[in-house]
Amino acid sequence: MIRSVERSASAGVDAARAAATILDLGFTDLVSIPDGESRYLHRALLEAPGIDVYQPTREGEGIALAAGLWVGGRKPIVVLQNTGLMEAGDAVRGCGLGPHIPLFLLIGWRGYPGAMEGSLPIDSAYPYTEPILDAWGIPHRLLMTDDDLGVIGEMAAKAEQTSLPAAVLYGYGFRP
Repeated sequence: MIRSVERSASAGVDAARAAATILDLGFTDLVSIPDGESRYLHRALLEAPGIDVYQPTREGEGIALAAGLWVGGRKPIVVLQNTGLMEAGDAVRGCGLGPHIPLFLLIGWRGYPGAMEGSLPIDSAYPYTEPILDAWGIPHRLLMTDDDLGVIGEMAAKAEQTSLPAAVLYGYGFRP
């Protein structure tokens, strides 16, 4: 089901607050291919002490890298766009769902702002994002404003409790 969240002046998430939340939750590694929506979060985590940053060449490689980090006793977070999630589908299956590895995915919902504004054409990745997560049985919540930062901890705990991937979708990106 595609959900909409009304855009307000506070849409988007403060990157420093999101980074602090991620660090407070004990994440040890960031696996990310930075994009326009995640660049400020990526920068905040790159500059933060206590977290190692990996930049794979493809999202599927990033999923496998995060799974390996988890097997090695680390606690990785994977930041990717919805299009990257689609590219990484087989890795999510083979490195998360199949072996029961609690991957935590922070997914940029490319196309969301335009769809909410009624802009045409709507990015073709937009309408498939939630149905793909639902089909794969990956629970997910929305992160649209600073008020939603608690969903990061909620879904990270869900991944750990189930030993399966869990995700947070952000639709408006991160603010500096």
